[in-house]
Amino acid sequence: MAAVLDGIDFPVRPWQIAAAADEFGVDALTRTKIAQIPDREYSDVFDIVVALTSTPAHLRSRRPL
Repeated sequence: MAAVLDGIDFPVRPWQIAAAADEFGVDALTRTKIAQIPDREYSDVFDIVVALTSTPAHLRSRRPL
C-alpha cells in the first residue's frame, strides 16, 4: 500500500486512496477492500492497512494457518 500512496499527502479520504490505487493498477481484491473501508480521513499508511485488514473482503480471503 505504501507504493500506491507514494507522493500522496495525508490525511486522505477513501476516494483519494481509490484514485491512487486505480492509477497504480492494483488487483481486483485490493480495489474491493478499498471500497469497503469506512468513509473517514486516514492519517497514514498504517491507519489504512488496519482498515483494509478489517474489511469483509479481506476476512473472506484469509487462509487458515
